[in-house]
Amino acid sequence: MSDKRQLLKKYMRCLDEMKNELKRRQLKKTLKTHMKTLHELECEIKQREGKQATLRQRGRVCDSRNLPHPQMLEEYTTQFCRLSEEARELLESALAARRDAYVPYSKFPVGAAFRSKCGYVYAGCNIENVAFTPGCCAERTALAKGVSEGQMMFTGGAVVAYHPKGFTMPCGVCRQFMREFACRDFPIYIAKAPAPELADRIPAIEDEDEVLVTSVYRLLPHSFSTFE
Repeated sequence: MSDKRQLLKKYMRCLDEMKNELKRRQLKKTLKTHMKTLHELECEIKQREGKQATLRQRGRVCDSRNLPHPQMLEEYTTQFCRLSEEARELLESALAARRDAYVPYSKFPVGAAFRSKCGYVYAGCNIENVAFTPGCCAERTALAKGVSEGQMMFTGGAVVAYHPKGFTMPCGVCRQFMREFACRDFPIYIAKAPAPELADRIPAIEDEDEVLVTSVYRLLPHSFSTFE
């Protein structure tokens, strides 16, 4: 009987030793995990400190004497019914011009309208060409109408097209073309035309429809405006 007791004590000691060894291994594993996390945090802190140091060495664009900083109009979104009568007229003129778009290749009609300083509205649509390059965007068509009649200053513009994922913005060429005739910033109203299945909807733009109000200078910041 005493032999069995001694054997039991021996097994109990072995069991305790195994438990202690297991605890040490678990602690070692946990310690390694914590050390790895600590190392990653130290690396991240060093990276952030390096970035902050780099930023402190950089100059702010608004402080540069080599870049013009023209005064820009505010950019925001609003409902169609909250726009001024002049803004709504521009959008409606752009919608009307869009119906005459010549787009046999892209099937993507766009309408644009610009109000000259004298108050007259010039509207235009995009005109495509089988060679693609000779095509003309709606914005340039509308502005060219005004310029060809002696109007060189404009006070507002609008662009209308339909894309299911959002507003259709002027392309880079059109932004530069608009900038040519903007001695000061003027607003550009961007709205979505009705979907093809709702093309005959009246009114074409509902009162609650969203309109992006941006401007020429915001569409083309740091623009090329002089060669002298």
